[in-house]
Amino acid sequence: MKRMSEQEAYDRLADFIQDYIYDRGWEHLSTMQVRAVGEVLEKKNNLLFTAGTAMGKTEAALMPALTDIYEHPVSSVGILYISPLKALINDQFCRIEEMLAGTGLAITKWHGDAAVSRKEKLLLAPGGILQTTPESMEAMLCRHPENVRILFSELQYVVIDEIHYFMGNQRGLQLLALLERIQRIIGREPVRLGLSATIGDCRQALAYLNAGSTRRGRVIDYKEEKRQYLISVTATRIGSTDYPADYGRKILEQSVGKRTLLFTNSRRECEILVAQVRRLALRAGFPDCYYIHHGSISREIREEAELHMRQSEGPVLTGTTLTLELGIDIGDLDEVIQASQPLRISSMVQRVGRSGRKTMRSSIAFHLRYFEAEGGVLENLDLGLVRTIAMIELYFRETYVESARLPCCPMNLLIHETLSILCQKGCLYPRRLAAEVLELSIFRHISQEELRRALHCMIEKDLIKVYEDGAVGMSDAGERLCGNLEFYAVFESEETFSVRWNEQEIGTLDRAYRAGDSFFLAGRTWEVKGCDTKHRRIDVEPGTARADIRFGGKGALHTDRKTMERIHQVLASEGTYSYLDEEAAGILTELRAAAKRRGLLKLLAREPGTDNLLVFPVLGTDTIRTLCYVWNSGGLACERVMLRGFLYGIRIHSMTEAGFRSSNARILEQGCRISRAYLLKKERMEGKYFDVLPEELRYRELMEDVLDLKGAAEFMRTLAQGEE
Repeated sequence: MKRMSEQEAYDRLADFIQDYIYDRGWEHLSTMQVRAVGEVLEKKNNLLFTAGTAMGKTEAALMPALTDIYEHPVSSVGILYISPLKALINDQFCRIEEMLAGTGLAITKWHGDAAVSRKEKLLLAPGGILQTTPESMEAMLCRHPENVRILFSELQYVVIDEIHYFMGNQRGLQLLALLERIQRIIGREPVRLGLSATIGDCRQALAYLNAGSTRRGRVIDYKEEKRQYLISVTATRIGSTDYPADYGRKILEQSVGKRTLLFTNSRRECEILVAQVRRLALRAGFPDCYYIHHGSISREIREEAELHMRQSEGPVLTGTTLTLELGIDIGDLDEVIQASQPLRISSMVQRVGRSGRKTMRSSIAFHLRYFEAEGGVLENLDLGLVRTIAMIELYFRETYVESARLPCCPMNLLIHETLSILCQKGCLYPRRLAAEVLELSIFRHISQEELRRALHCMIEKDLIKVYEDGAVGMSDAGERLCGNLEFYAVFESEETFSVRWNEQEIGTLDRAYRAGDSFFLAGRTWEVKGCDTKHRRIDVEPGTARADIRFGGKGALHTDRKTMERIHQVLASEGTYSYLDEEAAGILTELRAAAKRRGLLKLLAREPGTDNLLVFPVLGTDTIRTLCYVWNSGGLACERVMLRGFLYGIRIHSMTEAGFRSSNARILEQGCRISRAYLLKKERMEGKYFDVLPEELRYRELMEDVLDLKGAAEFMRTLAQGEE
């Protein structure tokens, strides 16, 4: 079929869409938007839209889909729009509502903070677009499955925004299961439209989008953007103080007079840095234009920060974590600052894309803290600068982004979906229950025997019970579990304390504080007046004392193989990088010398002053962890070599190189095995149902979805053959 021209695509769109395009002064449709019209309206394929930030992916998907449901009205919701964040839904709502003006089509938010009256109105007269999250869909299926048929009986399209955010984790698998369960109820397969600016492997992403669907899938990408990137990297040597004044001063100088997002890798770092930069700015006589935006801040304060970013014409800086990484509209930015090394390339790409949306000149400044190694201890070596350079080179030179790893044995989710299906259906006989669960595409690698074992453990843990006629249903404890709002999320949520000042919630903390204590939150210091542990409430008033704050958890420093290869290249070469400041360039020279001196560029190196052997395989995090488990299970005493949180190699205790090669060959000959007892002791699975699962199912999920036994075995064979 001949592709549409731009004029043909424009003419094919509904009148109100044409008016929307004209009113906004668009000079033309992008090739992505033109292709989407034909693919959506004529071919009805599942489509994956990949393009840079602010390149019109949402419009490309919605304009033809809206045209379809406008020209061919249905008696239910026509478009189900799924987003990872409620804040993103709220942001997109206004944008889409403008597009629908005067059409009679409505858009309705459906999540925990949305107005009940709007939901009730939609149930009485279903239509238009429904925006929601996976958790809200789970709640609907569990508590009011009848609403699924009412709302979606003629559903035409499912839009998955920020699809990369769902890939490679249990929440993304939960979403796929929910879509299939909805398809079963309504007896139809809507067209799926996935949107992302950060896809490493399009084939893999398309496989995720198509899971549980029989429609053909296509990728529509957009490579015509002429975006320029301005990159700079500074490094500050750190002594006894983690955040010295010089470091804060560099961030202030970088951001003064600009509209800036300051990204950090933790909530604690965000609070400390914004407070420090704000203090330096006020002392220098600059206006107070500093805000905080992260998951422990109340929704009202986050929305206030978004409003200031969006409406303020003057300079403004907002410190944030993941919460502003996605596409919430905060206006055009002059600068993005990344404090500390990026966690992943994909995250870095999302962040840099937040600046320069109008000018197509994105600017990102990396401000790194360099911890100088003390006492000659290998683990004190800080390679954060080298890892950052490797990521910059891979993306900005080669447009490389890591691929997500799609889980195939989600045992935790097996428990969750079994409970959810029983909550939706009531009692089911075992054969019917097995069909309902195992016919979901996400469980295609799980056997009936494994489900049977999981069910037995659920009975033992009093989550389900078997009735006299053999049917399986919820126990009283299971009913209470599924009736709790926290059940609908597959991830574990922290138990938090609400922090309040004059009855206004400032945010939440995951630990108690005593009266008289002080802490940072929302960019300010607060003094504790009282703590009610029973009702999990901390009452505060503004304070002036110097303070700190702690939050549970932190982002994982995960490195894939290609990034590790580039790290070794950066260390081994003598090349220079124009985006480094003088201090960063000097630190790189020191690190290269240290790498050669310590043997970091060799596969095998003797640890000075010991009889230990160091192994530095150029492999990804998952594979190095697996090697450590395999060698330990094979009788070698070894441990991971963590260079300030960065997994770089393995230390083999009391071992010569000849002895290690011989032992490696022996373990390889016996088959690369990992002791179940050893692995379960060392590695805890993510998810709520770790303690419910039998050991063999926990072990299988770890082996299949967390570790890389195949990659470890390949490396061991290479080592045995002496091909390193």
